[in-house]
Amino acid sequence: MLLMVLISVIAIGLMGLASIELRSSSRSVAAQQARANARLALVFAIGSLQKHAGPDQRVTGPADLLAGKAGSNNRVANPNWTAVWKSVMPDGSPVIQREGNRGGLRDQRISEGWDAESDLLVQLVSGNEDQRRFSASSDTTDPAKFELLVGEGSLGSNDQASQVRAPKVTVNDAGQTPGQYAWWVGDLGTRANVSTRDRFAGKSDRSAETRRLQIAQDFSTVATAGKDTPAEVRPKLLTPREFELHAGESSGGTRFHAFTTDSESVLADVREGGLKKDLTPYLLGSGSIDSLDGSEGLASLGVSDEDNLIGPANKQAATLSTDGGEATRMVDVSPSFGLLRDWAQRANSTTFTATLANAEHPTTRPLDENKMNGYGGHNLLPVQFENRTESDVAPVLVESSIYYNLSYYETADADPRHKIGLRLHLYPRVAIWNPYNISLKVGASMVAMQINGAKSIEVTLKDNRKQTFRMSWGRISNANGSYSGPRRGTHYFQLAPATIAPGETIVFSPEGNSAYDNTTLSNNLLKPDSAPDPSRSFYMDKRPDNDPSPGSGERDVLFKVGQTFPPNPGIKNDRLLTEPVEWREVVPTKPSGNVQTTGYTQADDYFMYWKPIPPGSSAKDLSTFNGLPHGRFVSCAFQYGDEDELPVQWSYRDPVPFQRTDSAAVTNQIPDRRTRDGFRMRWFREHPSNQMGSGSLQGTPHLEDAPLANWNMRASYSLRSPYENVSDVAPHYFGIYTRDLFDDAVAWTSLTPRSGAGGQLGDPFDQPQAGMRRVLFDVPRTGAEVVSLGAFQHLKFSEYIWNPSYAFGNSLADPRVDLAMTQPDRSLDVNSRDGGWNRDSIGYATDGRSKNDDGGASDADNWAYSARGLLEQFMKDQNLTFDLSYELNHSLWDRYFLSTGTAQNKRSFIEAPDKNPLPNGRLLPRRGSDTLEDDAVDFHRAAAAFTLDGGFNVNSTQVDAWEALLLSSAGVRGDADQVSFPRIYNLSGTADGSSAARSEAWTGQRMLNRGEVRKLAESIVAEVRLRGPFLSLSDFVNRRLVNDETGSMGALEAALNKSGVNAGFTSNFPLNNREKLPDYRHMDNIKDPTRLEQTSKPDSSAWGALGFVTQADLLQALGPVLAARSDTFVVRSYGNALDKDGKVIAEAWCEAVVQRTPEPLSPDESGINPDTRLPVDFGRRFEVKRFRWLHRDEV
Repeated sequence: MLLMVLISVIAIGLMGLASIELRSSSRSVAAQQARANARLALVFAIGSLQKHAGPDQRVTGPADLLAGKAGSNNRVANPNWTAVWKSVMPDGSPVIQREGNRGGLRDQRISEGWDAESDLLVQLVSGNEDQRRFSASSDTTDPAKFELLVGEGSLGSNDQASQVRAPKVTVNDAGQTPGQYAWWVGDLGTRANVSTRDRFAGKSDRSAETRRLQIAQDFSTVATAGKDTPAEVRPKLLTPREFELHAGESSGGTRFHAFTTDSESVLADVREGGLKKDLTPYLLGSGSIDSLDGSEGLASLGVSDEDNLIGPANKQAATLSTDGGEATRMVDVSPSFGLLRDWAQRANSTTFTATLANAEHPTTRPLDENKMNGYGGHNLLPVQFENRTESDVAPVLVESSIYYNLSYYETADADPRHKIGLRLHLYPRVAIWNPYNISLKVGASMVAMQINGAKSIEVTLKDNRKQTFRMSWGRISNANGSYSGPRRGTHYFQLAPATIAPGETIVFSPEGNSAYDNTTLSNNLLKPDSAPDPSRSFYMDKRPDNDPSPGSGERDVLFKVGQTFPPNPGIKNDRLLTEPVEWREVVPTKPSGNVQTTGYTQADDYFMYWKPIPPGSSAKDLSTFNGLPHGRFVSCAFQYGDEDELPVQWSYRDPVPFQRTDSAAVTNQIPDRRTRDGFRMRWFREHPSNQMGSGSLQGTPHLEDAPLANWNMRASYSLRSPYENVSDVAPHYFGIYTRDLFDDAVAWTSLTPRSGAGGQLGDPFDQPQAGMRRVLFDVPRTGAEVVSLGAFQHLKFSEYIWNPSYAFGNSLADPRVDLAMTQPDRSLDVNSRDGGWNRDSIGYATDGRSKNDDGGASDADNWAYSARGLLEQFMKDQNLTFDLSYELNHSLWDRYFLSTGTAQNKRSFIEAPDKNPLPNGRLLPRRGSDTLEDDAVDFHRAAAAFTLDGGFNVNSTQVDAWEALLLSSAGVRGDADQVSFPRIYNLSGTADGSSAARSEAWTGQRMLNRGEVRKLAESIVAEVRLRGPFLSLSDFVNRRLVNDETGSMGALEAALNKSGVNAGFTSNFPLNNREKLPDYRHMDNIKDPTRLEQTSKPDSSAWGALGFVTQADLLQALGPVLAARSDTFVVRSYGNALDKDGKVIAEAWCEAVVQRTPEPLSPDESGINPDTRLPVDFGRRFEVKRFRWLHRDEV
């Protein structure tokens, strides 16, 4: 079979040499014999290529990748030999395989001891035609046994390290010794193709500039030649030598292995086999594409909106996958393909210059009453977090908090002992952040916040007597966990409509002074127009809910007096015996027994809940609030609303002066900082009180977090998961939202917002006066559509807080998961029982705080039961914690590509490719097909209609080649020495590496200088050497599933770290990820209270800022260009003739450029993929693209 294939290849590939042979017929017999042997070598080389590199599931790269690997003795004598590996394990199973109950996706290379040296298929050199005789470490210095095929004539210098030699093989013919041959295959896909032209160069319109930033349209030669090669010249460069001559410098030859004028990539799926699927027709279509007739396996599958992005796409895909049955716990939690399509189609309604959009909140659905508990009836329309198909663009809830003041006033009570009344003043503030690069018009909305509404105070009267009161801010009756009416500590406010500028955080506060309305909640109006002021509050003289206090029959009690025994009739609730002087909060000594029954505990819950009011609706009372759609829910309750939270005690005893108020109830006294209660997003630098008040975690970096790297800022649900770090004293720090201990940093004046055009402004990651606009995301726009898979980094893939903000394209390890896994190991009971949300992972108290009165769960399971109910028991059947980035990258980068452009764009392109390039200007049409126009717009067949000009193999170890790719956009914005990888395309400002602490780091486009690019290229190559070969594109994008440094992040992310590109952020916003957090015994029986691995976090808390270059930023531009294999190769072959004594009497050298094509040698019925039913797969056809004889001096 192999012989027949070789004959076929020879017949097709060498027909063009016939005329050459006729012209050489007059030469000497020896010369003819030498040439014949050189041609024979070429035939063997092409045959080996077809055999070993013809199938899709092959990876190629330089033998240089073996340096330092096991089996190569830390040296590679022949670094420029080309190696071929299978992209699957030796037994044909996937390299990355799922074990649903043992950590999710696992890397079989680790468990099976795969080795890059011993498990490679072949080194593509002579002598290895039928078996592996020669390895990269072979000594090739003996000229009698090895022929120099790349020497000074090619390199321009006597660079020994870059020279290439191949074994000489003796040709035996009927017992004679007519000569020898040698051949070597060079991998052109690992080189920068300097003939690839930027088809948008020279066009001055905005669209052309955007396309040049969206995709790396060429390889820049500015670093090599001192200037970039004009686009119109590039197609004329037929050899690297012509490039050298055009560049006007003599060093080009020394870059023989870094540059080429020939390379095209077949758009094939290296990991699974078959041509890639073109997502462009799907994204532009109606949501469903049928399977491909005549094709087998995964390559036949279509796509629909309901298909899963994680794990097998659907039931059919599961049956076709070797591990499809292992993903049952991912079926419902996975986002759907429809989410991609919904996001991409936003470009249809958003112009490139659009500056305003209506906020769109997540899709909701009716609750499942049998599964949900918690929320106090507030969540009748929870967010659709299963199989999300619709995207949203909404602001982020940053803060919801309340300061309070107490004043006294004169009552109309006839009893002189009751003439002085107590009055409560509430100062709510709510902060909402727009992280998008477009102003968001936010309609009216409402927020509920539940804080400690059962605080105790001690009042000092003017005669030095003291009175104590227990406050009740809201209804306190609670039967079996259910209640009607506002619960104690819960307050409701309506937020006025507002327009939030890009990156701004606006702060809402009361616009006047008025009584808090507990019935018509919309009367409690907050606006962003005025700064918070102590004269503007919501006040209460009594509780307005008319709810009786338990056991007493008393109604409307706001300040319940601490009565003496026997009772003193002169002491009355809500009243003082005489004028007061000062007051302070008090917490009684913690009892040794049941802290609940003794009244030591206070707050019933801690949460903030923001809900949009749909157009045409209104929210007047609690019932209508409950019926509003879910917006953002943030729980900062250690016990998930299971009541009886431990109180936070004032850290010093200084009292607060009392102020008298009249009937207008206006006080001008700034609230004491210790009165603040509520929740906010964690800052990059937490204040000292929070750091020192961390109990057993004091002195550790547990509060040092990277919000964008390890948390989902746009999540709809935020609550404590079992995989977090939890302190053991109130307020029990966890998550990315926090409560505060008392500190000047959160005092009234410290949190005073700054005034701006949009109203009163704050900051999500710092005090308001930091003055930062934090722009992070953009939406697809007309003229900046989704043309690269990497652009999906802007899409929110999850509604849970514990996923990354930029999930797709990045590769940081999830610190909740072992580095060798993608999800918690369910073979451990703590991770499997109740989906990992159980008494051992969540904790329980033995002091009465976790007592369950409604029979729903045992006392020990009560907190976990409450937690599960907040998410409708979803974790029992589905994995809520997993490495989302790894899973998404694994699903998308190999199987799919984007041809870009509409059907009309493609018709115009096919008619005139140079005049009408597609947004991905590297795509070339394959001529000669009658169905080209139809194939070009077909989900299945587009990859057969195009090839990728200058596709770049990520296994390249050529620094110059990587540098040329990175410099593709040099000069598009800025001068020729600057390059950018803009996350957002229509920004006018710029930022450099020194601006990490300035505003442009969050609003400007990051620019890299040539020096930074060079260091980055060097660092990338270092990572390629360390990790390569990459057996698929997702293998390159993702981290390794192993417990070492390669398991922390992917190759590009690691290169960015080591290159120092983001060093300004690391120095200005350092994150201590060098030390593990200590294990300690938590008082509430949490088996492991430090499960969020500190050493798996990035080294800057500002990771992901707009000026911080991430891996996804690079992939957004480079992704469409990258491949894990090469399809274009150069073959250097040699032949000689020997006399009877074995002396060389004639020699010949030739060179051929050989191209793999999309055409299968043995197609299946579809015609576009190899027939997988055949016993041997030789893959896709190789063709000779260019041939020439070489003179000795050219070698």
